[in-house]
Amino acid sequence: MTGFSKVAVYRQDLPPRGGYSPIPWARLPSRRIPLWPFVSLWLASNIFGYFYHISEKREYWRSEMEMDESRSCIEPVLLAEQDRIVLRQYRANRDEETKLMNDVPSWEVGTWFGEKVFKSRTFFPDRPHVLDYYGVARPSTQRLDINASQWQI
Repeated sequence: MTGFSKVAVYRQDLPPRGGYSPIPWARLPSRRIPLWPFVSLWLASNIFGYFYHISEKREYWRSEMEMDESRSCIEPVLLAEQDRIVLRQYRANRDEETKLMNDVPSWEVGTWFGEKVFKSRTFFPDRPHVLDYYGVARPSTQRLDINASQWQI
């Protein structure tokens, strides 16, 4: 024999004695959660948020007014400093022109081929022309100054 001499005994799977318990199929309503705690929490947070917003807005405008006053106080100083820088650059341009055109006998510094550029001595442009300002400067200086202007107030 090949070792399969014993026959397997199978046992039928039957329900337990007394049967299965009944299957609950009836609809069970869910437990109702009261709405008033959520509404009261929402209402309280809105009231708190409103008054907090009002106080923050008041503080924001107070600091904004202070900054505006500070800017208006410092503006003449900044404008004077900017004018001083422009005049210093004009002076450097004029000195450079004197040094460059030293060999030309009929060259007069500050004129355009002997003609005055401005008719009066009191005229000063609000914003200098780029070629006047950077006339004898290197292009890298011009790029640095233009990039530095975005950091001004």
